[in-house]
Amino acid sequence: MRLILAAASALALLFGAQLAFAQEDSDPGTDAFNNGDYAGAATAWESKATQGDPEAMTNLALLYLKGLGVKRDLGKAAELYERASQLGFVVAQFNLANLYYDGQGVSRDKKQAARWYTAAAQGGHAKAQFYLAQMYFDGDGVDESDETGLSWLQKASDLNLPDAQHELGRRLIFGDDVTADPAKGTDLVLKAAEQKYAKAQILIADCYWKGRGIAKNQIEAYVWAAQAKENAKGRDVKRATDLYDDVKSGMNGDQIKAAEIELMAVNPKKKKKNGADGDEDGGGNGDTDTGTTD
Repeated sequence: MRLILAAASALALLFGAQLAFAQEDSDPGTDAFNNGDYAGAATAWESKATQGDPEAMTNLALLYLKGLGVKRDLGKAAELYERASQLGFVVAQFNLANLYYDGQGVSRDKKQAARWYTAAAQGGHAKAQFYLAQMYFDGDGVDESDETGLSWLQKASDLNLPDAQHELGRRLIFGDDVTADPAKGTDLVLKAAEQKYAKAQILIADCYWKGRGIAKNQIEAYVWAAQAKENAKGRDVKRATDLYDDVKSGMNGDQIKAAEIELMAVNPKKKKKNGADGDEDGGGNGDTDTGTTD
């Protein structure tokens, strides 16, 4: 689990540190940012940050983190996140925790990472809750506690975070540090799969294929395995492809035809890919935060 957290945290730093877009009807910094005028956004947010606005501090920190409109300066980004975090701004707390976890702009400090993930998690930040759960499972920067880890994992799952729904569902299916409840587990995994979370699509396909926690259904297994194959990234590509091939090899022509019809109904891109317009790039399952306010 430690490697999962480290990879996810690094990915958030590279591509998905959260931007806290203004709640106002019109914000010069946000308008400039959306128009690609990053220097203008920096000027507008610098003015508000100087006046003690934690939202502006957080947005300005992202510009320094990425080097957008300003010279890239991880130390300055960390300083701004720290100021906003001290003012209780949840998005800043989450981003600051990421910096401490990976040692970007600050000395690597897992205890400080846990401190700020905890603050953000208590503020209702689902991804922070999920990361904090992983830290408790591993004893990474905190005293190991499966009970506390499961508590945070449940909270993140309740907020509909697919990462958490998949992980909690997996634990329930296999009885990993919890009392096994395959039916409840597959229900959670299905919810994550419906959000196009590839790991969950792989697991629910396998459950349908083997009848684990859910009625065995080769057609549903095929449909989910096909979607997983399309959405998977990195090491999950081989897992999804192998599962798809295994499921398909045990089906007859009529079953495959029925599965393809259902797949076209749930995935219009599949229909276009097989039609006159030729191949189309199919979806993705990145872990990128797009800048929504938490």
